[in-house]
Amino acid sequence: MPFKHILLPLDSSSLAEEAVTHAITLARNSGADIHLLHVQKSSSHADEHCTDPVEWRIRRAELRSYLKGLSEEVSAQNIPVTVSIVEGRPAEQIVEYCEEHEIDLIVITAFGKGGISRFDFGSTAQQVLSGSGRSFLVVRPVGAPPTGKDETTYQRILISMDGSPRSEWVACQVATLMRGQKVEIILLQVIAIPEMPRRMPITREEHATREKFIECNRRAAEAYLEEIARQLRNGIKVTPQLQIAQNIAEHIYATAAREKVDLIAMSAHDWQSGAQQVTGTVCHTVMCQSDLPVLVFQDLPEAQLQALRTGANICEIRHPALSNDSSTQQ
Repeated sequence: MPFKHILLPLDSSSLAEEAVTHAITLARNSGADIHLLHVQKSSSHADEHCTDPVEWRIRRAELRSYLKGLSEEVSAQNIPVTVSIVEGRPAEQIVEYCEEHEIDLIVITAFGKGGISRFDFGSTAQQVLSGSGRSFLVVRPVGAPPTGKDETTYQRILISMDGSPRSEWVACQVATLMRGQKVEIILLQVIAIPEMPRRMPITREEHATREKFIECNRRAAEAYLEEIARQLRNGIKVTPQLQIAQNIAEHIYATAAREKVDLIAMSAHDWQSGAQQVTGTVCHTVMCQSDLPVLVFQDLPEAQLQALRTGANICEIRHPALSNDSSTQQ
């Protein structure tokens, strides 16, 4: 399964709690445990110049009670849960906790106790996403009161494909995660229109060359998406979509909104970006502009990347209840 240890950082705000049902759903589907973590500022990191020891202990007790209540909700779903309260700067302690406990997925809201702002992310979320090196699900909170649901349902998932081994691996991980669920996976690839920046209009010959280039990419992408969809089917509904556009990221989050998907999944790095970057430009733009939850997978091990580059199948997903000659969902 894709994930074994899921970290859910909480700051006792209702905005941060909007990530709870997402963590529960992903933990149930992947058989992972959940780590509930709160970082309490020590006196040296508090906003006030000094913190009253009695008030600090009262706050500590309140936090224990708060996390205990949430842990009971998680445990009621038959999910192993660990509760931790640590001291220090929130982002630093969250990243350190990930390293010490081998966390492979962080579920976090874009904003927390500081409230929703004009910026793309709150300061703690921004630092955690850029410094943890882990896969993450970022939820953009709406500030609505809890619905009372125990988990979130992903009925339609859009996966951003770009022809790279990374995106193929993401598709395999999502299909594995959702196997046995009633879900539709949309494989979306956006073919970029080549830019030809200049002051004068392009010539007729240049236009014809560009159109020929786009058509070659379109034909290749069409066959590519059908092959990926074939590998992911059997018990899972998979729908390939191919689009041609100037702005790839804009079409990803616009298509997700139009198709009313519940989740966007993508690789942190596209075929153009290197692994030394936290996220590629496309991924970062989608995270910032989409109102939907975005599940971002960090790079897979280099050995697996090399195997995919040499032509190995991403994965042959087969539902355990179906034989190879069973009819597939279209």
